[in-house]
Amino acid sequence: MRWLLPLPLLLAACGDPLPDLDAGLSPAARDAPFPELVPLGPLLAQTDALLPRDAEAEGRSLEARAADLRRRANLLRQLPLT
Repeated sequence: MRWLLPLPLLLAACGDPLPDLDAGLSPAARDAPFPELVPLGPLLAQTDALLPRDAEAEGRSLEARAADLRRRANLLRQLPLT
């Protein structure tokens, strides 16, 4: 029974080779420089500064959505099963 363990690996090795991913790139995209990596923290801080959130309004909105979902669930529970 232990001889079955490597069988999936052997079968996977018999498959078609992976396609060449660079074949679909245009020459301009191939010659383009890599994008600059920046830390995520300062970007998120800028977003929070631009879009101040009103916690009370968001809480009311979330409570309203939850109440609507409960109402819809009750309607679905009342439907007859056919």
